[in-house]
Amino acid sequence: MKKLIILLLSLLFLASCTNSKIYTTRSCTVCLNPEDGILLLPLAWEPSFRQLSVAQKNQLERQILSDLKAKGYDRIELYDQLDYELLKAGIQDLNDPFQRAKIQFELGYSYLLGLSLGSTREGEGWSYQTEQEAFALDPVPDMEVSAILRIALIEVSSGEIVSDNTVVSKNSGFSKPDKDGGLDYWNFATISGVIQKGVAKGVDFLTKQCACSVN
Repeated sequence: MKKLIILLLSLLFLASCTNSKIYTTRSCTVCLNPEDGILLLPLAWEPSFRQLSVAQKNQLERQILSDLKAKGYDRIELYDQLDYELLKAGIQDLNDPFQRAKIQFELGYSYLLGLSLGSTREGEGWSYQTEQEAFALDPVPDMEVSAILRIALIEVSSGEIVSDNTVVSKNSGFSKPDKDGGLDYWNFATISGVIQKGVAKGVDFLTKQCACSVN
């Protein structure tokens, strides 16, 4: 039982060892107020998320909504959860400026939040180097799990992207020497787990970048 607890704690620690860096394409040009209202565009609409299961996409959507609500943004909803309200307001095409404007003036949501997934990598889950290979400085096995995520905030009234950031998240795993002098390489991270870390980092950055300055 003790070994199992240690293993579980190790897995939790490793899952947190994902590093994320943010690259800004467009700095936030608006003052984002909690009462403005934000609609999250469904991840199922974005072809780049097809590599994730339905359950994984749903989990990511719940995470984004939860993270924003935890930061005080109570008017945050998933776009397709408002089917009735959208239909009643005659909103069917987001590319139509007249229909899109109704999202703000009739439903009270000022922004759309869209995500897309760039390239991903999933290296080996386990590998091994002998003592001789490690001593000879042979190339380290490719253990990296990584994902590139774009997070864009769109102003409903203009249809313009007012904040555009790319989050690059990586988890390189870890190595451990064995009794024979070799090295075991492990990485328990998953693509979906790395994306979750990137989403958390990206949402936090977005809210700070778009925060209203106090005079």
